[in-house]
Amino acid sequence: MQSFYIIIIIIIVLLQIGLFVLSLFMVSNMFTTLFLSKVPWVPTRSKIGRKMFELADLKPGETVVDFGCGDGSLLITAVKDFQAGHCIGYELDPAIRSWGNFRIWQAKLSGKITLCGGNFFKVDFPKVDVVVTYLFPEIQKKLEPLLKKSYPAGTRVISRTFTYPTLTLEKTNIVDGETLYLYRIP
Repeated sequence: MQSFYIIIIIIIVLLQIGLFVLSLFMVSNMFTTLFLSKVPWVPTRSKIGRKMFELADLKPGETVVDFGCGDGSLLITAVKDFQAGHCIGYELDPAIRSWGNFRIWQAKLSGKITLCGGNFFKVDFPKVDVVVTYLFPEIQKKLEPLLKKSYPAGTRVISRTFTYPTLTLEKTNIVDGETLYLYRIP
């Protein structure tokens, strides 16, 4: 009977630790959203991620960048389901980026996916085949000229929910009520 109580206590302690870790992520995300990026972390379900990469016609070996990658969910989908060659993600929030690195390590994809910190507006953009974003319209409007300047004509840009003002729209797809947009750099 005593071992039963010990097991119950261990379960309660583990639940409390889990709630504490979850609250740290929430506070970190709230801080980053309010003071740094103004874009909250909203994970992309793998079903939507697969539809995004199908829309982009992602081929094995191609390189993907995700600006505002959060926990790297889209990048994991790109490698696991589409055999992307290498994926680069930019995430400002260190707690969410750490969670993403843990998920990438857990999936044994550490050599295929790199998550970078810092403001992606202040970095040299990597050479890629596909750009993925899920950012608010005002951020995408600010990002668009940098995409045009940094990537060659024909580079595919996938956006979840929000549009780019002047990129060439090639296709859309509606999945579970969300619109996915495929653009090409002119």
